[in-house]
Amino acid sequence: MDKDAALRRIGAIEQMLCDLRNDITADDGPAEEGVTVSERQGVWKRSDLEALLPLIEHLPGALALLDVTAERAPNAVTYREVLDRSGLSDQEQRNDHTRLSWATKKLFPEGKRWPLDWQQGTALSPGEMQYRMPTKVARWWQDIRQRERPDSAA
Repeated sequence: MDKDAALRRIGAIEQMLCDLRNDITADDGPAEEGVTVSERQGVWKRSDLEALLPLIEHLPGALALLDVTAERAPNAVTYREVLDRSGLSDQEQRNDHTRLSWATKKLFPEGKRWPLDWQQGTALSPGEMQYRMPTKVARWWQDIRQRERPDSAA
């Protein structure tokens, strides 16, 4: 088989797989809106956040991370700001980040992902982790948290 024929076959197979994926994921009702957090963090839906909260509600460091990034979305938040919010030690905060990864792995068995993106060291804060959450994901998170604690401000 020549190269052009092989490439045409590959293209046809790719299209068939794409069509098959669309058929499998299609449902009779309207699709739930998803937001791509980043290429590495994937797509998050409101229902994903609703499923995540019970898995992390006992983790003050994880809640602080999500709460402060939601409040500041779409702007970046530094690790120091998260640490200040949580009131935890550095090690306790890091442990909660690890537990957040474990929780999201339960929701997404194909790999850990967070409803925010992170970046190590930028011009704003060289060497320090920074976190960003898309505005729509931030609104969903704040709505979910407000429902959980209706007597307090989000």
